[in-house]
Amino acid sequence: MKTTPLYPIHEQLGATLQKQHLDWNIATEFTDAVSEHHAVRNNVGIADVSYRGRHRLTGEDRAKFLHRIISNDVESLSTGQGTYATILTHRGKIIADMNISVLEDAISIDTAPETTESLFNELDKYIIADDVEFSDVTLETGAIAVHGPKSTDLVQSVLSINELAALPERYNCCREADSLFKHTIVCVRTDGTGEMGWTLYTAAEELVLLWETLMTEGARFKVQPIGWNALESLRIEAGVPRYSAELTDSVIPLEAELEHAIDFEKGCYIGQEIVARMKYRGHPNRLLRGIEIDANLTSQDCHRHLLGARIFKEDKEVGWITSATFAPTLEKSIALGYVRMQVTAAGSRVRIETSEGAVDGTVVLLPFLNSN
Repeated sequence: MKTTPLYPIHEQLGATLQKQHLDWNIATEFTDAVSEHHAVRNNVGIADVSYRGRHRLTGEDRAKFLHRIISNDVESLSTGQGTYATILTHRGKIIADMNISVLEDAISIDTAPETTESLFNELDKYIIADDVEFSDVTLETGAIAVHGPKSTDLVQSVLSINELAALPERYNCCREADSLFKHTIVCVRTDGTGEMGWTLYTAAEELVLLWETLMTEGARFKVQPIGWNALESLRIEAGVPRYSAELTDSVIPLEAELEHAIDFEKGCYIGQEIVARMKYRGHPNRLLRGIEIDANLTSQDCHRHLLGARIFKEDKEVGWITSATFAPTLEKSIALGYVRMQVTAAGSRVRIETSEGAVDGTVVLLPFLNSN
């Protein structure tokens, strides 16, 4: 079983540790998921996300090479800019999704743990005559996510960088090595919880120092360490799809409402013909939607009974549940799922057949936080 460089710290803090994302032993809770969730909504929370995959591209042709393979524009990005993209099969299905950051001397890719290896293999096989070197740096680096309305204040304080709030999502800046931090810290804006957020990347050997500095400096901002369970309820409230849940190799990006991951003007890339045809000549048969559950279920019950459950409209099966949780901000049980076009309108009533019987729900547009 794999552990992150912060595993000993999590043990010292008494975190609940469980296997998640293939073979990673991850902190799921430090106190309880509800208080950790509210910490992010009200103040600031920090989370160890070192289990996510990290790849690095160097070489003169790195931007040109990546641009012709993935779904979004890379060649026009300057140092400090970033984007979100997918890599697809020839049939337009999602192999992996990724956050891309353009650094001064490299392009950095952050991807789901489930796609770390497959993304590496997929990109590596297309390197033929290009001046590109591609490396998996997951184990030699680490990542800490900082989310919440006070996250910018905390990160600015720790990194001694001003005006971070002006950075658009997925843009980055760096704190160079100095007397305190011996390695560069790359700071990328990542708003995946519905709040302002940042992911800080640095060498694995310095991750403990960065965590401890964030905790010490964060005391005046009421910082709280948060585990995977809170990150999941925050993500679902924000309507953000996750690979291995909403995103799989049977999903086309437009079905998951991922138009922001696609540049429709860039020309050819793998799977482009299928995506363009769906965009301009047809439409998806199904779309990702939120569902507010009538029954008041705990997050554990949501996970146990709702995941994979089939969705019905009257007697016709129209979709399935991909993620479910109790939403502390909304004080109700919610789910993400794919539904057929005839029930994608907000307010559509559906029935969900769970392992414990049927529950009713209402389809809402994502994100949940703006749907009420």
